[in-house]
Amino acid sequence: MLIRVLQFKTEYRTGGRPPVDKVLIAPIGEDFERTQTWRRIEKIRPPADVSDQVRESATYIDMAAKWQVIGPAYEAWKTGQDLPETGVPLAAWSGVNAAQAEMLKNMGVRTVEEVASLGDGALDKLQMPNARKLPNLAKMWLEGEAASTKDAKIDDLEDRLRVMQEMLEERMEAHQTIPEDAPKRRGRPPKVKADEEEAA
Repeated sequence: MLIRVLQFKTEYRTGGRPPVDKVLIAPIGEDFERTQTWRRIEKIRPPADVSDQVRESATYIDMAAKWQVIGPAYEAWKTGQDLPETGVPLAAWSGVNAAQAEMLKNMGVRTVEEVASLGDGALDKLQMPNARKLPNLAKMWLEGEAASTKDAKIDDLEDRLRVMQEMLEERMEAHQTIPEDAPKRRGRPPKVKADEEEAA
């Protein structure tokens, strides 16, 4: 289940008890508006010191998956930064107009990746034409972006390799050039040269 991090807060308690950090989360999609819940960070952060058996359980895997979304946002909040946007913002995608993007945001959908993951229930709630086509359009766009990024990286690597090759060739040429005042080699001449002298 995809979730959206909405807000953090610290609750200060009486009786000398330590303060508690909480996060407001909601499932992305049709239940976004009505299923927003405050959870204690200590209860939803997956513990590090667990056995392999616990780590492979469905409960722990679900907890770890949710923490991948909540954790970076929590760290940003604790250090006074803006909550990070995970994915490509809807504003960068031409697949929806401003009004449609606003409608999606009201359901907690803020990135192209989240549009690509929308289920049937959420799509039924969208009052816009061709809503059911949105996930496939988003996937196709993301695949195109990934391909163009990959191509750019390949081009960059090829440019670097070309420069390194030129530098290597320059160095090899510099080492092969023997100055005229260099001392003569002592010992037997190379075999090829000796053969040429015998033939003469």
